[in-house]
Amino acid sequence: MIKRIVASTVLLLLLSGVPDIATAQNWNAEQQEVWQLEEQQWKMAAAEDLTWIDTMVHPNVSYWETSQAMPQNRASLTRWNRFNASNSSTLEQELFPISIVITGNIAVVNYYYQSARENLKQEREMVSGRYMDVLIKDGGRWKFIAWAGGDDPKK
Repeated sequence: MIKRIVASTVLLLLLSGVPDIATAQNWNAEQQEVWQLEEQQWKMAAAEDLTWIDTMVHPNVSYWETSQAMPQNRASLTRWNRFNASNSSTLEQELFPISIVITGNIAVVNYYYQSARENLKQEREMVSGRYMDVLIKDGGRWKFIAWAGGDDPKK
């Protein structure tokens, strides 16, 4: 069942005119640097290493997760990541880059993800979703300043 959903989703993405994921191989050095930061953030979050918030997030961040009623700030980010880290774990995840557009010191990243998670009751679930992240180059380093997205609705 899961394999059929994954195959259908990939086929739908390819047929819908979304840029070919393979274009990531053609990114310039700055786009690759931004994507490496994205991948590192996901790895740190999966490892429950919340230091990514201090090192990768701009103090003025504003983000809107699909699970939240309204945009949140850095204090909310810290609070909810701490809570989630103590109540669930990531078993596996994969990111699928779609596009990275950089203009000056601003980068906009669009990607799709799949993740396997487990809660405290040891119940497992497969989720997928998408994000659009906005990063700003601050002091020579890319930092997250905004994002929107999250898990797709359950079917």
